[in-house]
Amino acid sequence: MFRVLGTSGQSTLALDIHAGRHDMNRRSILSIISATALVLPILAVTSVTSAQDQSRDRDQLKTQDQLKTQDQLKKQDQDKLKTKEQEQLKQQERTQERTREQTRTERPERPQQEKAERSERHGK
Repeated sequence: MFRVLGTSGQSTLALDIHAGRHDMNRRSILSIISATALVLPILAVTSVTSAQDQSRDRDQLKTQDQLKTQDQLKKQDQDKLKTKEQEQLKQQERTQERTREQTRTERPERPQQEKAERSERHGK
């Protein structure tokens, strides 16, 4: 670090300090470049991995949305089917009630007096 440049009257110590600073700047720059060279591949891998994670997350969200939509459609179909079955049951009940009413009107009940007379005849 101590160089002797000549006897022109300049301080050799000042020149040596200036040269040392220049070497330190060069070393700093080289260390920054080498650190960057080491870190860049890691950052590149991290960014690729991050992009893959985001893509996977997007795919999972799409799948979840599709499943949710399918579930909603199934539920709607089940609700429609249930409603249809309930309507069919109500219709069957109405039909049965109409049939009962028709049977009653076609075959009216005998008056109480006629019932009593018949039971007396059979009893004798």
